[in-house]
Amino acid sequence: MFFTKLGRIIAWLLVILGGIRASLGFVIAFGGNQAMAQRYLGSGTTGEAIDKGLLFILLGVAVGMIAEISRSVAARAD
Repeated sequence: MFFTKLGRIIAWLLVILGGIRASLGFVIAFGGNQAMAQRYLGSGTTGEAIDKGLLFILLGVAVGMIAEISRSVAARAD
């Protein structure tokens, strides 16, 4: 049960942080100043930041699905 709870926490963190990173990538991309991407996002371009943010969201969803499956299996066993 410990790993299920930990998985749910990690999933939420990945989704939230990925959303923030992708959102900031879009804001900087449409804001005009591309030099801010390297300074604030740690990426060479805004496209890389958006890609990494969306990847974090996808990984968060996958980890969340696995945690929900684990929770469902644990509930059936009890």
